[in-house]
Amino acid sequence: MLTLQNHWDLEADVVVIGYGAAGAVAAITAHDAGASVIILEKQEAGTPLVITSSFMSGGSVICPSDIQEARRYMESLYRVSGDLYWTEPDVIRVWAQYTAENKSWFESMGGQMKFIRHGGEHKLPGYESIDVYGVVGKGPGLMRVLDKQIHARGIPVKYGTAAHELLINSKGEVIGVKAAQHVHEKDEKKVINVQARRAVILTTGGFEFDEEMKLQYLRVYPAYFTGTTAATGDGIRMGLGVGAQLWHMNCCSARAVIKIPDIPQGMSVMLGGETRHTPGSEKAVSEGAKAGYVMVERNGKRFTNENFKSHSLFYELTYFDSQRVFYPRVPCYWVFDRKRMESGSLVTRTVGAAGAARFYRWSDDNSKELERGWIKQGESLKELALKLGIDPQTLETTVNKYNLCCEHGEDVEYRRPLHTLIPLKTPPFYAIELWPGGPNTQGGPRRNSKAQVLRADGTPVPRLYSAGELGSIYGMLYPTGGGNLAECIAFGRIAGENASECRPF
Repeated sequence: MLTLQNHWDLEADVVVIGYGAAGAVAAITAHDAGASVIILEKQEAGTPLVITSSFMSGGSVICPSDIQEARRYMESLYRVSGDLYWTEPDVIRVWAQYTAENKSWFESMGGQMKFIRHGGEHKLPGYESIDVYGVVGKGPGLMRVLDKQIHARGIPVKYGTAAHELLINSKGEVIGVKAAQHVHEKDEKKVINVQARRAVILTTGGFEFDEEMKLQYLRVYPAYFTGTTAATGDGIRMGLGVGAQLWHMNCCSARAVIKIPDIPQGMSVMLGGETRHTPGSEKAVSEGAKAGYVMVERNGKRFTNENFKSHSLFYELTYFDSQRVFYPRVPCYWVFDRKRMESGSLVTRTVGAAGAARFYRWSDDNSKELERGWIKQGESLKELALKLGIDPQTLETTVNKYNLCCEHGEDVEYRRPLHTLIPLKTPPFYAIELWPGGPNTQGGPRRNSKAQVLRADGTPVPRLYSAGELGSIYGMLYPTGGGNLAECIAFGRIAGENASECRPF
């Protein structure tokens, strides 16, 4: 919106919109470069922290061991999906350079990271360079460290302040933000104008909870995501308002999730059972090591290696049958027997809605969810199939065929790992619906290697930057768990550095 006004309710050199990991890192970096900073966050102040997707995450962060090989891996991901230059080589270059510094930067902020695993999710050239570290305290631990640094610097965070429009001058430069601020005394919204003397940084997250955007842009609908319900595409709308180009809009980091009626988020499944540590041992022991399972389409047939890629199974669920005119895998069904039912919670309780955010407390033995009818039970596969609306003979044939794979020690059709081939033979049998969904969308305003938001013609929108999953640099294939938080830290720093260098008005 073009503005000629001289009155501002708030002002700072750099205005950051969104207080997740990307916003916090951008604000810290801009402040340390000498700029005054203010953060606008539409959610009300939390106790103790606002619930963002970063807070609800597992706290994994990519920190490559070899910058050149990490670039090679990223280029391989784009090449496989047919879009090598969808994300420019220079953007990949700075991603590799800055993510390689993630651990040292975070530890310089007083945080701690521990090595988790080695290697990218897809075994493509360069994947061995991808090391993943875990923040001590997971997502809440990450945000506690960043929040402490924000407060130590005296950077103001304006909670309950929903930015909805970028303000520009006659030269097309972004000079501020129009926002609706919650006035607690009157319990009403007041429109305010916030001046950005140097730049605005958008760190508002994705569009996981904007139903219209998901229907318009994603490859299948419905899709249920596991992060904050505050991710409603605000940054996309603001970017479009000043001529931003969009990219990666049909891409997401997603899989198959459980969706229950009580909460808006999906929840990640624990296929084999919960993992615990035995006393006196550092070795993780899977309590569900003897529990079998399959995933089947609505016709009762298997369709994939159930030991799936955690951040790309979503694309398999988008298959549309044009002959029968429906999506046969929306929903699909996770089928298991009594052994898995007795092996702990069916959902991950360390992250997401059932994690520290505590939007829902899934029962230890799954009994509460069974009583509510979310989990279907049958004394036989035939009885279970009838409850699911699946042809009983087809489901029985599918499970019998799977059991033969277990007996022979090889899954010829889908190449599932040998250690997961445990037969389904112990009644009762159970099933639960699985839907497309997962951590987050990737689409939004396109950015360059300086984190500048780009117009349709490829030129930067003056004084506008972005970081995090809003317009993520990742395309169809996500590198591995920890990719988005890695980008939040890397591009938060890049955005903060470059925004602070803009000439002030």
